[in-house]
Amino acid sequence: QKNLYSGEQKRRKHANGTIFEFDDIIGESDSIKQTIKIAKKFARSLSPVIIQGETGTGKELFAQSIHNYSSRANGPFVAVNCAAIPESLLEGILFGTCKGAFTGAEDKRGLFEEAAEGTLFLDEINSMSMLLQTKLLRVLQNKTVRRVGGNKEIRVNPRIISATNVDPMESIAKNQLRNDLYYRLAVATLVIPPLRNRLDDIPILAKYFIEKNSKIMGKNIKHISDEVFEIFNKYNWPGNVRELEHVIEHAINMADSTDTKLGIQHLPPHLREKFTHKHHFYKDYKVNNLQQTLLNIERDIITQEMIHNDYNITKTAKNLGISRQHLQYRLKKLNINKQK
Repeated sequence: QKNLYSGEQKRRKHANGTIFEFDDIIGESDSIKQTIKIAKKFARSLSPVIIQGETGTGKELFAQSIHNYSSRANGPFVAVNCAAIPESLLEGILFGTCKGAFTGAEDKRGLFEEAAEGTLFLDEINSMSMLLQTKLLRVLQNKTVRRVGGNKEIRVNPRIISATNVDPMESIAKNQLRNDLYYRLAVATLVIPPLRNRLDDIPILAKYFIEKNSKIMGKNIKHISDEVFEIFNKYNWPGNVRELEHVIEHAINMADSTDTKLGIQHLPPHLREKFTHKHHFYKDYKVNNLQQTLLNIERDIITQEMIHNDYNITKTAKNLGISRQHLQYRLKKLNINKQK
């Protein structure tokens, strides 16, 4: 199956400046399938679309896919992150400049002109100043743009897709987003579900990230342990799919060349410490044989402490309140690995 993170080969795929299509989006959960279905409906018209989704959910991926599924697919896809550009520069970047408008200014087309007959993607629209939002609203209403320092009105009509990583209603309430601009941009609204609401997609996403990064790093990782998947299903994933990719990449970096499976010991510290702490660890043990059950509990506790202390024998023994020699004895008796 294709994937939305496919590297250099896909970066050369489209002459219009895009990489991704709907077929490249991974996911089998009902929520992501429904999101794709709605996005395809929006692609069939040229109505403005606003995409709402947390950081790392793939807002630009959906924006590109909508463009490539639309009647404007042969036109350019032009993207700008409004939060990444100082306000003093953003106006000229969007609307263009005339020579002499300010020191060093040259005659230059803005992104509205660049995106003619195509799509203009305005990411993090809520970070734009209220003054610039007013100017943007005027451009959208009149379908003309006036370059900074110029008097000429230039006809522009790109399809507008915008995005925000917070609830637009919250931004409006905080006077961070003009309500009249929002209603002009939000003719169609697409909400991308966070990863915590599509946990069924984690295995297929993780599989791809393993295949991709193992190959790049020259590792032989093929699988993820059940314990790691248990952690993945409990974690809130504030960084969503992007964070999952980074976690997998970190884990593969930590793995030895002989490892074939990612375990808890390979995870980033914030995950390893959060979910291997003692109060997260105890299981519901089914007691058929008391002696064997006690041995299983002891094995699990010692294993957890070894992982928590990065397999440091001295620190683990101290935390367990036993001598280093006694811990060595218990490790051997319980057949617990003493190394990562």
